[in-house]
Amino acid sequence: MRRLAILGSTGSIGTSTLDVVAAHPEALSVVALAAGRNRDLFLEQVRRWKPACVSLASKEDADWLRSQLDRAPELHWGSEGLKACALHGDVDTVMASVVGAAGLESTEAALRAGRRVCVANKESLVVGGALMRRALEAGGGELLPVDSEHAALHQLLADRPPESIAEVRLTASGGPFREWPLARIQAATREEALNHPTWKMGPKITVDSATLMNKGLEVIEASVLFGLGPDRVGVTVHAQSQVHAMVGFTDGTYQLQVCANDMKLPIQYCLLHPQKVAGPVPAYDWTQARAWTFEAPDLQRFPLLGLAYAALRAGGTAPALLNAANEVAVAGFLQGRVGFWDIQACVSEALQALPSEPARDLSQVLDADRAARRHAEGWVAARGH
Repeated sequence: MRRLAILGSTGSIGTSTLDVVAAHPEALSVVALAAGRNRDLFLEQVRRWKPACVSLASKEDADWLRSQLDRAPELHWGSEGLKACALHGDVDTVMASVVGAAGLESTEAALRAGRRVCVANKESLVVGGALMRRALEAGGGELLPVDSEHAALHQLLADRPPESIAEVRLTASGGPFREWPLARIQAATREEALNHPTWKMGPKITVDSATLMNKGLEVIEASVLFGLGPDRVGVTVHAQSQVHAMVGFTDGTYQLQVCANDMKLPIQYCLLHPQKVAGPVPAYDWTQARAWTFEAPDLQRFPLLGLAYAALRAGGTAPALLNAANEVAVAGFLQGRVGFWDIQACVSEALQALPSEPARDLSQVLDADRAARRHAEGWVAARGH
């Protein structure tokens, strides 16, 4: 029986995780739940799952929750509440799906405590990758990726001798601008950027898919997870989003991972690994006619992917600078303060202006994150309409 702490239980990954738990009550149980400010949904979850430990964003929210419950679980709030849930004595598996830098500290603490950590918060690995690896080694636990591409790679690389791996490749849908000429991309509107052809996602990640920054962040994540240099992590545009990842071997052969587009599949894989049990969604239907296409990404039209590779090569705090500047620039675009092409200009300028340093500890990485945000916010304010 896996005993879970779900950090970010009211988000899309958190709710899908609870769906998987409901499908496998013999193998999975909920010990702790943590959420942000969606307290009405959280109240429903707490009443249904009866966790021993809960946390919300603020003391006010936690006090409100206490007033709504007949029973009183162990109650926490804020960043310390996230850590309390992750480190609860009955927890052995943590689903880390708190968005952004807020999830860094609890993810590191869970790894250092030897938990199995299913990481759906890619910022933990992009911003603090070296720190997470050190915490994993110190705690002796497990780090399993929930992103569909990285879960696919985890399956393809299982028990493969490292010397047999030539490269790994992540697939990208290409977003809404895959076939657009450069001039049209540069003038893209908010509505156009949010019109993703394949996925329904939140606005920030949808814009990241339109710029291919999301794939750049995933390249950094793959490098951290699998110990591969930037020259061994490739990206292939695959508009149909049916092949999630590929591995190339030293003998010239490739293996591909294919499954339906549903996050419950990688979530179940991480929670129950190495068990293979009945899937949470229908199996892939090979009776239907399929046409798959593959092409190389165009870094002239999608320069943020190239900037992500540059940050990975620079190492240290450079990925934290990249991620923070991008978050600010995307927010400025969504607010109508800057244009679409300004996103890459803001990130590029931040990387040039701010020095990268070796990542010594979490405090230093968070300082770099804050510095990049301040710099990007100044850039957006100066550039803003």
